Amino acid sequence: MANRPIIAIVGPTGVGKTKLGIALAKAMNGEVISVDSLQTYRHGGIMTAKPTIQEMDGVKHHLIDYLQPDQEPSAFVDLAISRIQQIQDGGKIPLLVSGSISLTEPLLSHHFIQRSDLSVIFLDSNMSLLKPRLDKRVDKMVEEGLIEEVRELYELEQSMLGCADFSRGVWKAIGYPELRPAVVECNEGSNQTYVKKEIAEMKKHTSSYAQDQINRIRCRLIPAVYVWDINFMVLFVKDEMTFEKRVIQPSISACLGWLSEDTKGRVTIENTTRSWRSETGLCSQIV
Repeated sequence: MANRPIIAIVGPTGVGKTKLGIALAKAMNGEVISVDSLQTYRHGGIMTAKPTIQEMDGVKHHLIDYLQPDQEPSAFVDLAISRIQQIQDGGKIPLLVSGSISLTEPLLSHHFIQRSDLSVIFLDSNMSLLKPRLDKRVDKMVEEGLIEEVRELYELEQSMLGCADFSRGVWKAIGYPELRPAVVECNEGSNQTYVKKEIAEMKKHTSSYAQDQINRIRCRLIPAVYVWDINFMVLFVKDEMTFEKRVIQPSISACLGWLSEDTKGRVTIENTTRSWRSETGLCSQIV
């Protein structure tokens, strides 16, 4: 039986981590901790793909919507550890849903986590499959009011910073630097066609970010997981149609089994002889 278990879900942006985290939380009496530096802000909910109340489906989420737009999540790891303890003390399971590898690595390496029973689920994919999903997500953001959100963030930028600074706060989010020039130049009556080029740039940068995340997870985080000797599962995400069958159901089954047995150190991989190879050639690992 796992002792005060913690489950972490890692993977590139847009692969389905939020959806899986909510499904696992509902199946195992858990609560979600968002490990995403940009979802900590009270603004930019569309741009940062923050889950809506409807998407949360009654599952409590922690560490979102608590920072002002010009602040930085410098105390995030300590806050996350405190929330993990609170969730565990309440008899529930913390589900860490990774959005920022820069926060995930120090959090999972923390001595409190290392002393706990940790299970990591890696949702893997490749860009030929992921890019169409990411492009579709950007289009959906536009439909949901992304342009107006960028306009609101621009007004906040002017009142709080006085000038553009894409290295600070919520303004770091992919979408703001790309769409800001068009929003500044266009008037209230401009339409989506005016920002078509900027939206294409946002899609390009989102895909590049996803590829960087895949490389970083495969080349840095996964080797560390093997050293930690913890429960670890890899699931390859192909498309949304098979997500329930190929990702959610196997994850729930594996996690329930892990909770009921002493499975520390078990590694479950969808294709046990498949080769992980960075699509940019930075690293390769046979598992």
